[in-house]
Amino acid sequence: GHGFRGDYYARFVPSESTECQCGHPLQTREHILSDCPLFEPYRHHLRAVSHSISPPFILGTKAGLTALTKFTQSSRAFAKATAQRDRPPAQPHEDQDPL
Repeated sequence: GHGFRGDYYARFVPSESTECQCGHPLQTREHILSDCPLFEPYRHHLRAVSHSISPPFILGTKAGLTALTKFTQSSRAFAKATAQRDRPPAQPHEDQDPL
């Protein structure tokens, strides 16, 4: 689907970089949700409902969608790429409760 990711840019906006801010050559949904080290501090939201971060569970259940919302809001994942590339997502503070 439509989104501000490298795989989207590769197909529809070839003038934009497809590289993830972490240096991975192609930023994809799967990379952001499961592999990108920049988003590791926020994956606890997803792992709380799916230890393996199973896309069918995350996208196909109310608990998964709630966790995905918390993940995207706290991490700014899937935000406009220029904002993502300019600076890494803010790290959660130790004294803050998870969403």
